[in-house]
Amino acid sequence: MSKITILGAGITGMGIASQLPKNAEITILGDFLPGDALDQRYVSQWAGAIWLGVHDSTPWEQEMQLNSFAELWRIAERYPESGIRQIEMTEIMDNGDPAKVWYQGKVPGFRFLPSSELPKGAKFGMVFQTLVITPPTFLPWFRQHLEKQGVKFQRTYVKSLRDLRGMGHDVLINATGFGAMKLLDVEETRITPVRQQNIRLRKDGYNRCYIRRGPDGYYSTAFARGDGTIYMGGIKTLGDTDFASYEDQRKEILKRQHNNQPDVFPSSNPADYDIITDHVGVFPIIERQNGGVRVEKQVLHGQKVIHAYGQEAGGYTFSFGLGQQVAKYVQEYLTEVPKPGETPIPSKL
Repeated sequence: MSKITILGAGITGMGIASQLPKNAEITILGDFLPGDALDQRYVSQWAGAIWLGVHDSTPWEQEMQLNSFAELWRIAERYPESGIRQIEMTEIMDNGDPAKVWYQGKVPGFRFLPSSELPKGAKFGMVFQTLVITPPTFLPWFRQHLEKQGVKFQRTYVKSLRDLRGMGHDVLINATGFGAMKLLDVEETRITPVRQQNIRLRKDGYNRCYIRRGPDGYYSTAFARGDGTIYMGGIKTLGDTDFASYEDQRKEILKRQHNNQPDVFPSSNPADYDIITDHVGVFPIIERQNGGVRVEKQVLHGQKVIHAYGQEAGGYTFSFGLGQQVAKYVQEYLTEVPKPGETPIPSKL
């Protein structure tokens, strides 16, 4: 039986585990684990957590995103208790080229909006069926789902991939996200932190997903989650790791949604809403000019390693599709013919 260790217990690590051979012995290691109390350092808990195609994507990245869409759709249909649900998305663009929206015709219900349905200032827009996830529900559910399949979870903090040599795995998968910057034998320099201030609030009757994007980082969203809350955003700043929330940004977030959906949000005053909390997250991405998402094999300290991190727009859009790509690399490793003189790493367990 092959033995696989995954370092990183977020949506990327778990998505990878779900795509690996069912007869493998799989252990997921993490400083944070699904079911932990909310913590901003546990990135997967704080994501907007929808499927939204990344416009500037290579064909390889597009394939991963569509494969992830298919798996999320399947889970939503088979496991309504998972915290994933199907919903219609309205996506409004103030710039860009509609011809470059690569997922047109590839996701259910896709259509471009006629000019009569576009808000003032919009260049184009579209609606389609997508998926919205409630991370505090989904992550513990997904953990239990994987554990039923034999996947083990273990709380572990390591300073380098070398620290894991004694586990005796055939393949080690590095799905650490921000952790890749700190691992002494990885020290990833291409990751850019993206700070995003959002709001979580309650408002009866709202059952939409809406996003509008424009120049100079303009970004406005309101996603209706399955737990009855709304994830509303957001103010995004690259290179910022500040977890504090700011009143002026809260006001700006509500002002934008009031302007975009005045029928639903008739006031721009935060005091007029049942706000649960400000919701500030910091997410690790590798920008397109720096290579984009990393899925790559590397032999390190005698360990057969696969790096998997850096996906833009969050792990949920890529998760399962990225996992399928990692699974291909795992199979390549497992079917390699040993080189003369090569010996396996002994296990200390």
